[in-house]
Amino acid sequence: MTTERASAISLLMHEGSGFSCTVTGSDGQEQEILRLRNANRDSPETLEYIDWRYQNSPDALEPRVFWLLSQDGQRIGMASVVFRPYWINGVRVQTAVVGDISLDACWRGRGLGQLLLRFMTNYLDEHCPQQPAFVIPTEAARRTLASVGWVTPGALVPHVYVLDFTRYVRALVRSGWLATRIAGQIRRLARLAASARAPRDGSLHFADALDESLLQFAHRLPTSDGAVHDAGPDALKWRYAQHPNTRFTFATFSRSGEVCGFLIFEESTLEQTCSIYELAARTPADMRAMLALFILRGLSTPDLITLRVLLNDGHPDRTCLRRLGFIARRPDAVFQVHSLSGTAERLAWRVTQGDKDT
Repeated sequence: MTTERASAISLLMHEGSGFSCTVTGSDGQEQEILRLRNANRDSPETLEYIDWRYQNSPDALEPRVFWLLSQDGQRIGMASVVFRPYWINGVRVQTAVVGDISLDACWRGRGLGQLLLRFMTNYLDEHCPQQPAFVIPTEAARRTLASVGWVTPGALVPHVYVLDFTRYVRALVRSGWLATRIAGQIRRLARLAASARAPRDGSLHFADALDESLLQFAHRLPTSDGAVHDAGPDALKWRYAQHPNTRFTFATFSRSGEVCGFLIFEESTLEQTCSIYELAARTPADMRAMLALFILRGLSTPDLITLRVLLNDGHPDRTCLRRLGFIARRPDAVFQVHSLSGTAERLAWRVTQGDKDT
C-alpha cells in the first residue's frame, strides 16, 4: 500500500473532517520533528538529540514519521517509529518502537490523536506485519492507543532501596538529633546485611566509558524466552556511550577475575538518587552478589539517598531486588504492544528504564 493510498483511507474514515495523515522517513525531517516535539514538551531538545534518537542499526528498516495535517496542509501532530533490535524467544527481531507522539495543544480534544495513531497502526499492519510494536506512552497516548487496538501487558514499577532514612524518621520523631541517630543505626544494619550477601571474591569496577571486558560479556549474554531489548555491544554503545545529554557510569562485576555481570546507571545530584538503567548477570546468584556490592557502594556515597531500578511487573529480577531490600513503589507508567498476528500481546516482556529512548 502506498503512502498516498494509506492517506486516502485515513481521509475516508473521517470524511468531511478535512484532516489527513501521511508518512515519511526521518532523513531531512529533523527540523520539523524537533519543532513539533519541542512545542509539546516541557523540556526542549536539540538537533543533536534528534540525530541520536533516530539512529538505527544497519539491518533495521528505516525510521518512519507519521504526520497529522490540518485542513490547509500544516503539520499539527506526529508520531514516529524507530526499529530497534529485541530478542524474542531467542530470535533477534527488529521491533517498531513508537515515540515522539505530539499534537499541538490547540487541536486536542477533537479525536485527532486517534486519527493519527490509527493511521500509524494500520500502516504498521500493512507494511511491517512481521514486526511487533512497542511503546511506553503518556497517559493520554495510552488511552488513544488502547482505543485503536493496542494492548497493555503490564506496568512499570520503580523498585527503591533507601540508603538514608533520615527524612523518613524525622517525619515520625520530633528531635532532629534523635532522627539522625536512628537513621545512622538503620544504615549500619543495612551495611551488615549487604556485606553478608557480598562475595569475598567479587568486585565492581566503575568507569565513565564502556570497557572491552564489559562489551565482551554483553556479546556473550545468552538469549531467553520472552521479549527483551538487545543489550549487545552495538546497542550499549548507542544507548549509553553516545547519549548526547546523559553521562552514564558503567560498572563491571567480576568474581575471581572473571566478568559475571554489569550495571549501567545515572546519578542525579539534584534528586539525590542513583537510577539503574541496565543490569545483567550470568546467574541469579551473580545478580544478587553484584547488587549487594552496589548497595555497599551506595551506602558509602555521601548525599545519596536512594537507589532506583525500574522494571515491569512481570520481570524476573523483581524477586532478587525484593530479597535485597528494594521496595516496589506504585507504578509510574505502563507499556503497550501491538502486532498483526497477536504474538506481541502474548509474550513475556522484560522491560527496564533502558527501553526508553530518552
